[in-house]
Amino acid sequence: MSKGNVVSNIFYGLKTSTQAKEIAKRVVDVMGGGDPAYCLILETACAETQLGTYPDRHKEKWGVGLYQHDRINIQDILLHGQRKHFRLIKNVFGYDMNEITLEDLSLDPLLSTICCRLSYLRIPEPLPTDLYSRAEYWKLYFNTTSGAGTISHYLESVHNCLGKEWQ
Repeated sequence: MSKGNVVSNIFYGLKTSTQAKEIAKRVVDVMGGGDPAYCLILETACAETQLGTYPDRHKEKWGVGLYQHDRINIQDILLHGQRKHFRLIKNVFGYDMNEITLEDLSLDPLLSTICCRLSYLRIPEPLPTDLYSRAEYWKLYFNTTSGAGTISHYLESVHNCLGKEWQ
């Protein structure tokens, strides 16, 4: 896998590895959270899909899209997400969150990133500022105790995708 701009095998509607970073920045600029949210979103994409370079083998069953959302996650976003965020998303990005389906996230990295940010916005705990704490946060709130992911997988994925110097 290349750490440069273009990755030869990239999936989920991404054209370059840099595009995932640009989308994450755009979403955080609109929806808030600053550097901790930006880092957490990018790192989540690393842990879930190796920043879009790991192909989705189960589009119809389990996790879908760049962040491997599932039906329960999308239902939770729609039931418990704040309407002010839904209005902001509609005004800025053009998505009506009440009309999205899990399948819509498959090849739409922007929508998948928006849903990732909405997932984390529902959590009352503040976003961690260091890498290890973000790995714990991801495991607890995004991957959950029932998920197969581990903190070490998160950390390894971040270092593989973003480099050893990423903090």
